[in-house]
Amino acid sequence: MSDDKVEISRSAKILIIDDREASRALLKRRLAMYGHEVFAAANSKDALGYLAKTPIDVLFLNMFINNQSSYSFLKNFKSNKRFKNVPVIMISGESDTEMLVKCIEAGAEDYLVRPLNQTILRARLSNCIARKEAYDKEMHYLSQIKEGKRQIAEQEKMASIGKLVSAISQELKNPLNFIINFADVSSAICNELIKKLEEQSAYASSQKLVLEQLDKFLKNIEKITTYGRSADQIIRFMLDQSNIDDTQKMMVGVGKVILQTIEMLVSSYKSRGIVNVPHIDVKVDDSIRMMLSVQSFSKAIYNLLDNSLFSVMQKYEDVSQAKIEVTAEKNQDDIEIYILDNGVGINPELSKKIFDPFFTTKSTGNNPGLGLSTTAAIFQNMKGDISVESEEGNFAKFKITLPISAE
Repeated sequence: MSDDKVEISRSAKILIIDDREASRALLKRRLAMYGHEVFAAANSKDALGYLAKTPIDVLFLNMFINNQSSYSFLKNFKSNKRFKNVPVIMISGESDTEMLVKCIEAGAEDYLVRPLNQTILRARLSNCIARKEAYDKEMHYLSQIKEGKRQIAEQEKMASIGKLVSAISQELKNPLNFIINFADVSSAICNELIKKLEEQSAYASSQKLVLEQLDKFLKNIEKITTYGRSADQIIRFMLDQSNIDDTQKMMVGVGKVILQTIEMLVSSYKSRGIVNVPHIDVKVDDSIRMMLSVQSFSKAIYNLLDNSLFSVMQKYEDVSQAKIEVTAEKNQDDIEIYILDNGVGINPELSKKIFDPFFTTKSTGNNPGLGLSTTAAIFQNMKGDISVESEEGNFAKFKITLPISAE
């Protein structure tokens, strides 16, 4: 087969770095004859300028450029994430064996010895192009897989949002129906009262009727207020969740954030007139630090500790008997946080549902059951997990796992 009629599998972009003008021009001409797009540089500066603008498939690198070894350039080239999978063919003289071995160890894929044999040149170049092509295909497939996973995650997220929206719709429907119905009844009562008063010649004779109707009216208003507050609470929970900014992250001590959260929680209880708040014991090493959205992490811990306080205060009149403990440990790949309380515990059947939206064992008038579902969603957004272990009547222990790699 003549050199003028070489068949190639595909055209490649090739860079030659060689300070010998004649050698550089000859190799460039030969490779262009094979159908490749070739750029030649006499030094590393020109080569880097080309590399900054154009991706390449193969690099031909002279062993020595301007009497300097190309070893450092090769090492830096291969350590660059963008170029580490670009095949490098070293061009050496017969006496460069020791340096050649170093370059192969540094990542060069192949070599050619001057004078260049055209058959060997074509064979080794074809091998390197095939290797680069295989890598590019692999990266393409991995990219497709990554995109597929992203789309699946997005679909799951949308499905989760759809489920939540459906639950919200059902949950809001009941209190809003009551609000509408009681408002209609109250309006009818007012109209009836006005009509009766207009029919009476004297106010004194209708006083009893006025008082009776007003009493009904006030009771209805009370119910409207109760259910209105319930609907408002649900909306507030949802707004709180949607307003969490997970993009604002900082490196913080986990224990410090937990202590600050406890201060806020205890202040909240005292502002509602609950003076004797059970003590929460925190045993978290100061060295446990990670990159966190403090706002979202604090909200999740707040919800869990609020749940623990409710549980122990249901069980004990004497809060000194209550025990709530927060501990944490750092493993090789993750951080595990435990929240233990000796409260009323959780029924085994109910423990499967506690992270579902709107599920609650508390009075639904003031709690729409979004605390733990919000908490679970926060930890899932942090690529973490939450689980619960409990014995009804004795204890509940929540375990939160957060990956260190998510830092």
